[in-house]
Amino acid sequence: MIRRFRRVVLVSACLALTLGLLAGCGGDEEQEQTAAEILRQTFRSSDSTIEDGVLALSFRLDPEGLLAVGGPVKFTLHGPFSAPRKDELTRFNVDFIATLAEKPYSGSVLSSGRRALVTLDDGTYEVDDAVVDRLRRPSRPPSRRTGLPVTGFDPLRWISAAKRKRNERAAGVDTIRIGGKLNVERLLADLDGLLTKAGGSASGSTLLAPRLRRQIAAATDASSVDVWTGASDRLLRQLDVRIVFYFKDGSSPLQALNGGTINLRLRLDRVNERAEPRSTFAVADRPRARPLAGLTGGSPANILDGVGAGLTGGRGRELFACLTAASGSSSKLVRCVSKLAP
Repeated sequence: MIRRFRRVVLVSACLALTLGLLAGCGGDEEQEQTAAEILRQTFRSSDSTIEDGVLALSFRLDPEGLLAVGGPVKFTLHGPFSAPRKDELTRFNVDFIATLAEKPYSGSVLSSGRRALVTLDDGTYEVDDAVVDRLRRPSRPPSRRTGLPVTGFDPLRWISAAKRKRNERAAGVDTIRIGGKLNVERLLADLDGLLTKAGGSASGSTLLAPRLRRQIAAATDASSVDVWTGASDRLLRQLDVRIVFYFKDGSSPLQALNGGTINLRLRLDRVNERAEPRSTFAVADRPRARPLAGLTGGSPANILDGVGAGLTGGRGRELFACLTAASGSSSKLVRCVSKLAP
């Protein structure tokens, strides 16, 4: 009897141990996936791709120094987008608002894939065909998919020491939230690439030149980055960046700016729901547009170059005069700032 009881106990213990091991191998499979692996899936190797959705981008700079007199610098962009077809731009129809010196400057940008229109307060302007052709036909095809509706923006380059935080609802879906350390200089390099491409410039923009990127990175006191990726599809839903920086006395490369806090958020809603009709990105029924080159004095890059000249090129007074004279008119501001380009 005792021998039989021992056998029952031994068999039960072995069975419990076996079931426990199986449960550990199967039930915690998702938990065993590291944050770095999830990020690689999100930005490089997800089985799904981002085909369309609604993009919401926000930027806010709370400055310290004389620039703080004008309040925070804010920029928001919102609207639907659709992945580009062969030899085309990303299609989008977005509205934007920039707040500078406590005045809002608004407008919209529409891309059909082969044409692009910019609408400001005084009417609609068409981006030159030569600029659009250069943008939709890059000098070399991208070597890999980045998991984003834009190319040249690769978070894997500037996120390190990634850690899983918790599962959350974001953009209407279940997501995994991952936090990590931020390489500020590499992030700014990616942003510079986007600005350069958006401006239609063949060379780097003067707004975030390499030397300025290094100076801001060296002045950074604290920074963080958080990513929300779909729990089931590993597609990006939200990305938040926070940077706190402070320049030592006399070392600031930006006039009237001693430091500040930057908050940047990219959010993708209604991903792959195909909710937008084709007419959303159509330009055929739009009113006759004037050439944008007439407003900028040439390339759209003149806008960014003018801002760069005002902030770091010793033309701060002229830039302030442009803001004062524009008084909320986005077209007047673009025309005035473009003239500051070197």
